[in-house]
Amino acid sequence: MTESDSTPSIECTLSADERTERAEHIRSALGDRYEGVTERENGYTLRFDGSDETLAALATFVANERQCCSFAEYAIDVSPPYEETWLTITGPDGTKSVFEGLSDRLDETEGTD
Repeated sequence: MTESDSTPSIECTLSADERTERAEHIRSALGDRYEGVTERENGYTLRFDGSDETLAALATFVANERQCCSFAEYAIDVSPPYEETWLTITGPDGTKSVFEGLSDRLDETEGTD
């Protein structure tokens, strides 16, 4: 197998129904914990609260996303004083467009209680 044969395509492999279900799960698990986004040249860095529950939810998110978006690189960063948790999603050209609506989906939960 050549290197080009093993390079994943830059697209989410979920069906439309699966994407809708995933978006609802993301809002439910992470929406109230979301604090902001920083746009990067090749992706996004999302900021969340620093709770243990957020860290666990982000780990689950990454485990799920790498199954359908195997082209992306995911990094979860926590550092003292552990008040924030950062999720950075980057990758080759096209990665940013796949994830561009993620912060909007997380923002949809603001003001809903």
